[in-house]
Amino acid sequence: MLAELALANAAFSVISESLAHGKELFEMGEHLAKFSDTIDQKAKLAKSGKQQESDLEIFMAQEAIKNKREQLKELMIRTRHMMWDDFLRFEGEQARDREKQRILEAKRKAKRTELIITVFGWAVGFAIVGGALVGVLPMLLSPR
Repeated sequence: MLAELALANAAFSVISESLAHGKELFEMGEHLAKFSDTIDQKAKLAKSGKQQESDLEIFMAQEAIKNKREQLKELMIRTRHMMWDDFLRFEGEQARDREKQRILEAKRKAKRTELIITVFGWAVGFAIVGGALVGVLPMLLSPR
């Protein structure tokens, strides 16, 4: 968790320094992405039980990120009046798009699984019918 927090802090430092040196916020998309995604993904993994981080460590990291996000909000507002609102709208659209993609991927997987099960079922059915014919044919063709 500390490594992710350090990564987010480094990304925020780059953003702050770049703005201070006259760069535009939209030019720092990579650093903004690192900043926003790092701790959230780590916290999701921890909530699902895949990480061994303590609850206090996760909470403190999220609080640090909340603080940095507030600072980012102030930077965006100083850069352009409605930039924060536009960012929130864009963030919501991106979340909806990711959710749609996740749902489509789940449907594709379900459809692929259904196709595999269907093909397997047909193969087993043909094997049973073929075996029955092979077993019955000698009895039908043999003289009595």
